[in-house]
Amino acid sequence: MKANKGFTLIELLAVIVILAVIALIATPLIMNVINDAKRGAAMDGAYYYLDAVENKIMVDMISNPSGSVVTSADHTFASVKGTAPTSASLTISSGVVTGGTITVDGYTFTVGANGTLTESRA
Repeated sequence: MKANKGFTLIELLAVIVILAVIALIATPLIMNVINDAKRGAAMDGAYYYLDAVENKIMVDMISNPSGSVVTSADHTFASVKGTAPTSASLTISSGVVTGGTITVDGYTFTVGANGTLTESRA
């Protein structure tokens, strides 16, 4: 009599069911990681834009000390490398951004008085 080698149909189906359960559990976890990374990248872009705005204001103040004082800025005020904001409305006081909103890649952030960003929920 020959020895049969291999797996039965029941064993193969059990493995497939186990793999499907693992995939169902892992997929939402992976999607949350991807969304968190996108949100973090957008926040970094907003911080870079804030820095670019403040740097541009300082350069303008140094190059033209008797010029007019900037009190607001939009998304075209300063250029940045990387992802530029799609919209921005910033309030500026004494060369520092003191408030406003910045939208980058669909995420909108509110600028706090001390330069911190918080995500605005729609």
